[in-house]
Amino acid sequence: MTIFGYARVSTSGQELDIQIAQLEAAGCERILCEKQSGLNDHRRELARLLRRLRKGDIVIVPALDRLTRGGPFRMLSVLADITSRGATYRSLAEPWADTTHELGEVLAALVGYIARKTREDIIRRTTAGRERARQNGVRFGRKPKLTPAERKAALELYFAGQTQKAVAMAFHVSSSTISRICSSSAGGDPLKAS
Repeated sequence: MTIFGYARVSTSGQELDIQIAQLEAAGCERILCEKQSGLNDHRRELARLLRRLRKGDIVIVPALDRLTRGGPFRMLSVLADITSRGATYRSLAEPWADTTHELGEVLAALVGYIARKTREDIIRRTTAGRERARQNGVRFGRKPKLTPAERKAALELYFAGQTQKAVAMAFHVSSSTISRICSSSAGGDPLKAS
């Protein structure tokens, strides 16, 4: 069993000394540190820590926001990654976030359940709102780059022998836009393509 510590600050102007001292006082044997934004999900030292974890290891952080600032769902993802490897975690600033004992495991599971239910509720409300908007005539997606008349004119130029690139230049759009219009004209309504 190894007790790992993880310390992080967001900018190179900030110092890690206080966090390292807290982790050493908590008994950490190995401390991984980095100066990266907590919004960055691809942090080298955090990934290295997660790869090193074995069953029975403990991860101690000065505060949960040192692991991520990506919101509660990203936080739960990182914590689930730790526990899926058979390790436990403890936050020095949040006493409830301590899975090294049973009560902490129950509290962590409860927080995870609440976050999952909250996420499901957000998805359900968003889906219902989108459906209401669709029924009220709201169109989703990007606005077409060309009007129906412009799409028709572009097709006429293409079928008259112009290359897709030349047509795209004439209408100030990308070749892929003209390609989609030409493709849709072969199998459907070209006026619906962007």
